[in-house]
Amino acid sequence: MFSRKNFSKAMLIGAFLFTSFFVNASLTPVGDLVQVSVNITEYKNNGDIKNINDCAGYFGSGFTNCEITHVPTSGSDIFATVMAKYDAENSANNEFILGSTSSTDWSFSNSINGATEGNWTYSGSSYPGISFWVSKGGSEGFILNWMVSQDSIDNNDCQAGNEFTISCLNVSVAVTSGYWAAPEPHNISHITFYGNKCDNNCGTTPQQVPEPTSIALFALALLGIAGRRQSSISK
Repeated sequence: MFSRKNFSKAMLIGAFLFTSFFVNASLTPVGDLVQVSVNITEYKNNGDIKNINDCAGYFGSGFTNCEITHVPTSGSDIFATVMAKYDAENSANNEFILGSTSSTDWSFSNSINGATEGNWTYSGSSYPGISFWVSKGGSEGFILNWMVSQDSIDNNDCQAGNEFTISCLNVSVAVTSGYWAAPEPHNISHITFYGNKCDNNCGTTPQQVPEPTSIALFALALLGIAGRRQSSISK
């Protein structure tokens, strides 16, 4: 029979297995950047794979509520919010954030219908680029992708074997093109894009340029000061 202590251990192990997730990750050099790709799957009891979806419970429930967070961490920061979803099986199910993106903002190297991999390009102007993108296929979870600088790798923010961390998510670089692949051995079912609008995440504050009338008034003020000083000297 189990002792009370052993029973408690068994309960803890069982709870962990129920809520645990499995991650396969890779780092791929792309020019001056490195693409981080993390295959995320969850397990139910008895090790059966649960058919999870990025916008159907993992990163939020429902398209407009979807946002990139570090799910294992309670109260994680939000690293990006959803922009668009392309459905590879039925384009009528494509979804976009109204007023900020549209289907004309993206192009693909080939049709994503029936494809297992490919490239995408973003040409919109409301966002500085794409911070994260998800490729979902079949019941093998989904692949979360993002770009980081080589410095982030060298500084151990995204060290191999520990990519799905807050420090690595936090150094994602907004890009306008990228590569996607479906979880093996499936065709892609959809691709979701995430980013932050320019007014929230551009990182620069434009310098205030004086209007012509302001410049004229400033010049007149200087002339007035100079004239007053000349008058006081001549007295």
